[in-house]
Amino acid sequence: MKYEAGLLARRAAQSYPDRIALTYEDSDITFREVNATANRFGSGLARLGLGKGDRVAVLSWNRPEVVYTWLGCEKFGLVRVGMHTHNPLQHHIDLLRHVGAAALVFDTAFKDDVSEIRTQLPDSTVFIGLGDECPSWAIPFARSLISGSPEDPRIDVDEDDPCFMQLTSGTTGMSKPWVKSYRSWLAVINQNAIHLDTFDDQPAIDKHDVNLHFHPLQWATGFQTFYPYFIRGARTVLLSDADFDADVVLDTLLKEQVTGSFAPGPLLSPILDAIERRADVNLSIKRLVVFFATPELLTRTTRLIGAVWAHAFGSTEQGAAATRLLPSDVTPDCPRRLDSVGRPASFNFEVAVVDSDGQQLPSNHVGEIVVRSAMSIGYYWGFPEATEAAFLKNNWFRSGDVGQLDEDGFLYYGDRAVDTIEIGDDVIYPHVVEASLLAHESVSNCGVVRVEQGGRATVVAAVCLKDGVDTDSRIRETLQTLSASALPGLSVGVEILFVETLPTVLGGAKVQRNVLRETIEAQR
Repeated sequence: MKYEAGLLARRAAQSYPDRIALTYEDSDITFREVNATANRFGSGLARLGLGKGDRVAVLSWNRPEVVYTWLGCEKFGLVRVGMHTHNPLQHHIDLLRHVGAAALVFDTAFKDDVSEIRTQLPDSTVFIGLGDECPSWAIPFARSLISGSPEDPRIDVDEDDPCFMQLTSGTTGMSKPWVKSYRSWLAVINQNAIHLDTFDDQPAIDKHDVNLHFHPLQWATGFQTFYPYFIRGARTVLLSDADFDADVVLDTLLKEQVTGSFAPGPLLSPILDAIERRADVNLSIKRLVVFFATPELLTRTTRLIGAVWAHAFGSTEQGAAATRLLPSDVTPDCPRRLDSVGRPASFNFEVAVVDSDGQQLPSNHVGEIVVRSAMSIGYYWGFPEATEAAFLKNNWFRSGDVGQLDEDGFLYYGDRAVDTIEIGDDVIYPHVVEASLLAHESVSNCGVVRVEQGGRATVVAAVCLKDGVDTDSRIRETLQTLSASALPGLSVGVEILFVETLPTVLGGAKVQRNVLRETIEAQR
C-alpha cells in the first residue's frame, strides 16, 4: 500500500496555518512556517544529492530545527536517525558508519565532537550545523534552506519503507538502531492518540492544549506525544534538555499554561520537590505521561498536581505506551494495582507473559513480557541475528523484560531480564529493590546491581541522597530495612552504598547498571 510521506504535517498546516505550532525561548512559530521550513530543508537535502532511503543522522539538544529536520526527512523519504546525546564519541562514530549516514545534522554545541567524527566518515558526508558559530566545514542550517522549496512534495512511499531509526537507550550496551516503517509509525501515532485522548475525566486533545518537551525530543517524549498534539493544532513548547533544572521546568509549566507533558520518574520527583518549595502553585496539567515511577511517586503526584497521570510501560521498539495505569484503575478493593503498569493502552494491543519455551503462562506467574501489534513491525539495522532473536513465532515481540499479569489483565513489571540477579536459589529483581528505596523521601535516585568480590557475589544498592541529607547510620539502617522488605523470604541481603552521582542515560531517566557494577567492582 502506498502512503503520502509526511501527510500529517501537511494536513496540520492546512488545518491550522496561522496558529502557533512551536514555542522556543522567546519565539513563536506557526504551523504554516513549520511546514514550509520542513519542506525547504527536505528539498534542500535533495539538491545536495540526498535521495529516498538515505540516512540522515541528527545529534542535537531540543530546538525547533530538530522538528524541521524530523518532518523534512519524513516528507522526502529520508531516514532520520535520532542520535542520543549521552552516548560516547566512539559510539557515535560506530553508529554513523554502521547505518551509512549520508548526512549529519548537529547542534553546534557538539561541534568539537563532530570535528573528530568527520575524519572517520566518507568525504561525501554532508554536515549541517544548528545554532551559532557553525564551523567552516559544515553548512549552516539557514543556508541549507536557501535552495529548497516551501512547497509540499507529496511523495508517495510504500508503507513498508523505512521512515526513521530509533536507537535503543544503551543501558545494557551500545545503542542499536531499530527501523520504523511508515506503517508501524502510523500504528504508533494511533496508539498514542488513543492513549492520550482517554485519560481519566479529561476531554480529547484539541487546539487549546499545550504540550511541553523538557526531555530529549528524539526519545520517548517526542516519540509518544509530539504528533497527537501537533495534528490537533495544539502548541508545542520546547525546552532545551542540555541541563535539567526542575525550577526552570516548573516556571515553564506555569508560564506557558502547559496541559500535557512526559516525565521520567527520576525527573518528576525533583519537579514535585520544586512545587512543594513554593506556595499556591496552580498548574494547568491535564495529561502527564510518567515512566519509571513508584507507587509513592504516583501518590505524591496526585496530591501535588492531581489525578492527571498515566503510569506507562513500553520499549524503544514499540514507540508508544504499551500499557498504562490510570488513577481510576486503583480502587479501594484493588489497592495493589498501584504497583502495576496497567493494561494495554489501546484495544488492539496485545500483551502476554511467556515461559522460556515461549508458551503463555497463566495469571500471576512470572515470565518474559511479550507484545504484539502493528507497532512491533521493524528490525535492527544491520543486526539480523538480533532481529531474529527479538521475535517468537506468530509475531510476538520479546521486550526483554520480566513480569506477570494478574487475573484482570494488569501487568506487573519485574525488571530487564538481563539485569535479573541470581545468587544461589534467590532471584532478585533490581527494579523492585530500587522502588522500595525510592519510596524514602531522602533518596534522589538509586541503582541496584550484583557485585563480585573475592569469588563472592553480593547485592549492592548505590544510593544518591537529596541535597542537604546527611549519610548517617540512621538513614543507612532505614534503607536497609526498606530493601529487606522488598525481598521477603530471601536469604540474601542488600549493602547500601552512598554515592554522589550515578551513571545514567537520557538525562537521568535510566541508570546504566552495567557501568555502575563495573565502577563499584573497580573500586574494591
